Amino acid sequence: MKAAVFYGARDVRVEEVETPKLESGDVLLKVKACGICGSDLHTYKLGDFPAVAADVGEGRIMGHEFSGEIAEIAGEVEGFKVGDRVATVGAGGNAEYIRIPAMMRPAIISLPPEVSLEEAATNEPLATSLHAVNLAEPTDGETIVVIGAGIIGLGVIQIIKTMGPAKIVAVDLSDKRLAMAQEMGADILINAAREDPYEKMLEITGSRNILYMDEALGGVDTVFDCAGATVNLEGTPPMWQAMLMLRENGKLVLVAIYEKPLEINYNIVVRKGIKVFGSWGWQFDEFLQSLELIRSGKVDRKPLITHEFPLDKAKEAYETQLKADEAIKVLIKP
Repeated sequence: MKAAVFYGARDVRVEEVETPKLESGDVLLKVKACGICGSDLHTYKLGDFPAVAADVGEGRIMGHEFSGEIAEIAGEVEGFKVGDRVATVGAGGNAEYIRIPAMMRPAIISLPPEVSLEEAATNEPLATSLHAVNLAEPTDGETIVVIGAGIIGLGVIQIIKTMGPAKIVAVDLSDKRLAMAQEMGADILINAAREDPYEKMLEITGSRNILYMDEALGGVDTVFDCAGATVNLEGTPPMWQAMLMLRENGKLVLVAIYEKPLEINYNIVVRKGIKVFGSWGWQFDEFLQSLELIRSGKVDRKPLITHEFPLDKAKEAYETQLKADEAIKVLIKP
């Protein structure tokens, strides 16, 4: 079978590799659509960043958000048959076929007819967004800031809009992504290349000073940091801006990947009583819930799929995903 094999920074090669062999209870999936995840992208860019991948000799096959059709079943796997359309997770989705081991059987979910294979490939990141929102437990009427309008941040906006009224502020460096955030339901847009998000939020929410803090206090209830920090980040990190704009006892949800350590004065966390949540992945019930959000039409993922590439152009797909001004979600379709 063909696979896009990762060898190092910006080095992805489409090669012939051995088709996975099955053991009893395993499922062989013919991959129909696989998204490029943020962790895949960090690995592609840096060469040594951790990612979910399947080993292939000296290289690895990335890709863990995908959908496809069952091509083969070893033994008996209750509830499935060859030809079924499914979504699941695993390691090595940038290939024509992927083995889903028996232990991962509970994570294979049948696709309802209303959900396309392309939409289903975005279910895993939507579940990640859902997990972040569930940690924050937003209530009606909150002012919520989402920093980073990539696939995760946009998913956060989509989910919050299904839960009740809130004032949602989207922050990004890309006008294209901010326009998409507005389409998804953001009420206020801030391009951080032209405006200081902290100062802008002080204008919007008002400000006051508190004892033992030099900076003014913002009035934001919850911030989702879906931007993180790249290795070449200069200036104020988004996480610090988030801490400044929060009100006392506000909530900060860290969903992003940080390519380098940040120097943060954590006295602000102590003084303001900020509740910090680290959000990684999702729970299985959230994986099911996110697919139901797509099926029901409460969340529309189609506009977020900006590019599709055949497997033979996997390197071009990764290079495109790096271009934040052009791409939101890039799919590889073997």
